[in-house]
Amino acid sequence: MPQQRSWRKRALTAGAAAALIVGGLPQVAYGATLTGTIAITTPVGGKLAADTAKQVLVLTVTGQTLSEALVTGVNLGTDPNCQNIPTYIVTSATTLAVKTPTGGCPATTVAAGDNIDILFAGSNTLSKTGGLNFITPPTLAALSDKPVINDNSSLLGSTAQVQRLLTAGGQTVRVKAGANYAFDPRSAQGLAVTFGGKAATEIKVYDTTGTLIPATTSSTPANGNYMTFKTPVGLSTTDASMTISQGGVSKTFSTSDTGISLVALPTVTSLTVSSGRTKAATSTVLTTSTLPDKTVADYNGGSATWGVFFCKKQATVTAINPTGTAVTVTTPDVSDDADGLGTGVFAGTCPVTIADLSGAQPVMGPITAGGYFNFLNE
Repeated sequence: MPQQRSWRKRALTAGAAAALIVGGLPQVAYGATLTGTIAITTPVGGKLAADTAKQVLVLTVTGQTLSEALVTGVNLGTDPNCQNIPTYIVTSATTLAVKTPTGGCPATTVAAGDNIDILFAGSNTLSKTGGLNFITPPTLAALSDKPVINDNSSLLGSTAQVQRLLTAGGQTVRVKAGANYAFDPRSAQGLAVTFGGKAATEIKVYDTTGTLIPATTSSTPANGNYMTFKTPVGLSTTDASMTISQGGVSKTFSTSDTGISLVALPTVTSLTVSSGRTKAATSTVLTTSTLPDKTVADYNGGSATWGVFFCKKQATVTAINPTGTAVTVTTPDVSDDADGLGTGVFAGTCPVTIADLSGAQPVMGPITAGGYFNFLNE
């Protein structure tokens, strides 16, 4: 049972100190260096994020007895902000948990790591030499720089880059590091990402010019570089958080840091008519997962908030069934069009997708095996 139930110390008065001595507790000279050892139990490896508040360090002591009355503070390194930290809990006679203060502790610059001191009544100290390392945590470019975007939109102007991603997953996104940080692909750095609480895959690191940096690189990449990863499947629209781990520490970024939002877009699973002449304006019915909007007017015209696309050409929606699982559309002209089959191309196959048009750029829904239309020569 913890002997102290809040993350605040209770100051020991001079009278209380005298009472401790009279009461028969160990009598140690004032200002003494105590014998015993301190081991870091949590986190394993003794690594915490630098300049980050409220991180918990659990310490185990041998050779001295801990109590609420005896312990008066903790030093983590030599920075003044991390001296005599009062936010600790004595959890047993041999264990103590301490939280980093507001503003955290600066990055460790000593090769052996920072020292730890547990301060006792009477200005006595039990110390551990080295072993504590505050590591600079991952940082992102400023929100105004769109630090996380759909990688397919990376060459577009900043106002057109897509920050809305699909709950279905499987998209490659690009992440830009802050000006004071570098993503490092070397295996010893343990670069990893979770998105929406699930592990991302296919993580790759690039320099500021877009050149891939291999995991076998021998040096730390330059700050402000890039990382890409593929989003996991089965995401939720309520959780677009992203956690980046590197160097033994992690940092979680919310939507206010990244600008990301997640949208659940329906998929086209089949078409009643799957082929037609290029310029014939063929009518076909799409079988879909349930549409979020069943109003036909919202799928057509310049103010449309949803759209059905053949390649990148928008079709005309003429009807939606009451359950929102069948959409009747008229195919667009995709011939000789860069957004259709391609310039100078008059026949071919287009994927059929449903897109969210509420942002600056369409967010195209997933493509399925049954969602293709074959355009034939006139």
